[in-house]
Amino acid sequence: MARGTRKNAVLKLGGVGVFAALLIGAGLQLASADENGSSAPVSVVCPSVADKLGAAPEAAQDGVNRELQNLKKQIANVNERLAREPKAAQNQLNDIAGKRRAVLDRISQNITRVGGAAPVGLQGLANCALEGAAGGAEGGGVAAPPANAQTVNCPTVRDKLPEVPAEAVAGVEKELANLDEEIARQNERLAKLAVKPEGGPNFIQNAILGPLRNKRVAVLNRIATNIGRVDGNRPDDLVDLAACTLNSPGTPSAVNGEGGQGEAAGSGTGGAAQARTVNCPRVELPEVPAAAAGQVQSELATLDKQIDEANSRLARIAVQPEGGPNFIANAILNPLTSKRGAALDRIEIAFNRVGAQRPELGSLAVCTLN
Repeated sequence: MARGTRKNAVLKLGGVGVFAALLIGAGLQLASADENGSSAPVSVVCPSVADKLGAAPEAAQDGVNRELQNLKKQIANVNERLAREPKAAQNQLNDIAGKRRAVLDRISQNITRVGGAAPVGLQGLANCALEGAAGGAEGGGVAAPPANAQTVNCPTVRDKLPEVPAEAVAGVEKELANLDEEIARQNERLAKLAVKPEGGPNFIQNAILGPLRNKRVAVLNRIATNIGRVDGNRPDDLVDLAACTLNSPGTPSAVNGEGGQGEAAGSGTGGAAQARTVNCPRVELPEVPAAAAGQVQSELATLDKQIDEANSRLARIAVQPEGGPNFIANAILNPLTSKRGAALDRIEIAFNRVGAQRPELGSLAVCTLN
């Protein structure tokens, strides 16, 4: 039985604004010296963000503009560090990518909490590159992957999706970008292993492919939730696409970018059991008062997060079982019911606080297993 988690409440808020284009990608060029004393300008270049946002609720503009300024500050800070420590270029790129992901997430939250649509593909703008580098890691550049480096071979997801409702497109695109970002992260790690091997014969499975599968299960479940909460037809079989194998050296990974294609990998799980997922009732709300919209959206997101966390735990149990016959009920379903009950109660209070009729949501707290 496949059921969605909730149905989006319609939030109509007045006022939209157009953000001025802040060209985030224009990194400051600074000089870095190599070991021979010569210098070459090196700067970090990041994808622009403001021009990807389009129109957004007026109530979100201050918060979004503040985060856009934070992105600019991050670039300036990294360029200052590159001038002092050009050999740490790769660490600086990884560091700014993590910080940008946090800022981009806050931008999306600023927009959605006042009823706006989440920007499409925002997390895909997190990674930056170096401009004007000497070409090798020693000179501050990013070295090309070695010829013997393997890459992860993950099933493509975009071409396996059912028709995505318009209301779910933004969320699904964001999660597809997360899948591609995780593939890129693991390929980078495999490139390092090709230069400096570590661990025993099962190291790649235990340190890369196993954790990658668990992360993909969580993302694929969020995609299914995005679709199911709109039309009630949750595609629970998407988790079958979680497991990845390895390509032969020099073979690029398939990605889920717009129109992305590629061959699907086999299961690569060594016979691991099929992971189960939680089956929670949809939360269907009456019209949400504008004054309660922010709180309600926040709690609905909390409900989705709780489901994702429970599904991630179930995915781990499928690979490495634990506990007795009542373990899932006691360790996952019962705590999930308690957490959902609290979030649903806070939604009811948000209605009541602004003088609207309080909906009765308590019966939606209990979940079962698909």
